[in-house]
Amino acid sequence: MTTNVQDTRGWPSPFANAAYQPDASSRRVRYGGLQVHNLRRQAATGSLAPSILQGLRAEERELPSLLLWNDQGLSLFNGVIDSADYYLANKEWALLRDEVQNIVASISSGDRLVELGAGNMKKTALILHILQSQRKYIHYIACDVDRAALQRGLRNLQAIFPASVSSIRIQGLVATYEDCAAWLKRNPRSGHTSLMWLGNSMANFPPPEASEYIRSFLSTGASMIIALDGCQDHEQIARAYEGPSNQKFVLNGLRHANDVLGMDAFDMSNWTFLGRWNPELWMHESFYVAERDLTLTIGGETFAFRKGETIRSIRSGKWPKPKVVDICREAGGDVVDWWMNPDESYGKSAILRGYLAHALIDSLS
Repeated sequence: MTTNVQDTRGWPSPFANAAYQPDASSRRVRYGGLQVHNLRRQAATGSLAPSILQGLRAEERELPSLLLWNDQGLSLFNGVIDSADYYLANKEWALLRDEVQNIVASISSGDRLVELGAGNMKKTALILHILQSQRKYIHYIACDVDRAALQRGLRNLQAIFPASVSSIRIQGLVATYEDCAAWLKRNPRSGHTSLMWLGNSMANFPPPEASEYIRSFLSTGASMIIALDGCQDHEQIARAYEGPSNQKFVLNGLRHANDVLGMDAFDMSNWTFLGRWNPELWMHESFYVAERDLTLTIGGETFAFRKGETIRSIRSGKWPKPKVVDICREAGGDVVDWWMNPDESYGKSAILRGYLAHALIDSLS
C-alpha cells in the first residue's frame, strides 16, 4: 500500500511518497491530532531481549544502552539534566541563546527538520520559535524510541505551535537511529532535510560507531546539527556522571531489563553503580557492578559473576575539537565552520560531505 498524505496548507507530508512501502510492523497513528509513525521493526521486548543475552555473553559484558530510555528512564534523565552538577545542560543552553540565529541559518523554509533522540524537546521549542519568527515553513519530525515520552513532548510543542496558525508542522517517529536512517533513504524528497542530534547523544557511541552513524545519515543527503561535549576536566565529568541522580538513571536500566525479559533476572540488591574515565576512547563509562558472587539464569543460559565484576551500561564521549574533526572525516565529512563558547570548551562546527550534504556539527566541547 502506498501512502499519499497532504497537509491542510497544501504542503506535502513528510510521510507522503509514492515509493514508500511501510514495514509490516510499522504503523501511523494519530494522537489528539498528532501524527506519530511507528518505525520500530519489532516490539521493544522482542528486539532488546536478544541484545541483552548477546551483551552478557561478550568478553566485555554490556547491556544495550536503549534500556535506559524507557518512559521512567527519560523521567529520571530529566532529573539528571536539572542537577547542578550536570554542566552540559547549562553550557548548551548558553550556546543556543548566543548562537541560535547562526545555527538555524542553514535551515530554509520548506525544509524537513528531523530531531534524533528528541527527549523533552525544550531546546527544540527555542529553535522552532526562531524558525517561525523568520517566517520559515518547517516540517519538524521528532524521533525517539519511547512512544509515551515522544507523545508528551509533541503535545507540548503542539500547544506552542498550533497547526492552525503556526508555520511549523509537527509529527513524530517512534524509531531507533537505524530505523530513522533507513526511513530517510526510503523517503527522499525534493526539498532539503536537516537532522538535529543534540545533547551529546552521538557521543554515547565509541568514535568508530559515531562515524558510522554520521556516514549513514549523510548518505541520505541530509545536513546535520550534532552536539558533542569536549570537556577534559575529569573531576567535573565525574560530578556530572556519577552523582545520585545519574546513578538512579543508570540503575533503572536493570529494572527495564527485567521488564523486557519478563522475569526478575537482576535483583537490584545485588547491583550497584560505578563510573570511570576511559582515556583510550576519551569517554566516561558507567557500569553495573556485582556486589557479591552471583549467578544469573536467563533463557536457559547461566551467567556467573564474581563480586566486583561489571556490566557496561552507557558511555559518554568527551571529544576535543581535533577528535571531532577526525570522527567527521572518517564519516566522509570535512569540518568547515565552528561556533564555540569563549573558552572554546563548548561549541558548534560545520562539516561538508562532497556535494550531497552541508552538515552542521554542534560540538559541545
